[in-house]
Amino acid sequence: MTIEECAAYLGVSKQLVAELVKLDDFPCIKFKRRILINKLGLNEWMNNNIGKFLDY
Repeated sequence: MTIEECAAYLGVSKQLVAELVKLDDFPCIKFKRRILINKLGLNEWMNNNIGKFLDY
C-alpha cells in the first residue's frame, strides 16, 4: 500500500507514516521515490511494537 493508504489504514497522518518508513525495521520497499508498505508485514510490525514508545 502507499503512504496515503497506510495513513488511512492506521488512522494517522501521512507525515507520521513518512517518518515511520525511515525506520530500519518498518516493512516497506523503496523504489527511488516510490514507497510501498507491506500490509501483512505492517500488521506484524504493529504487533511486535505494542506498548513501545517509538522515538523516530
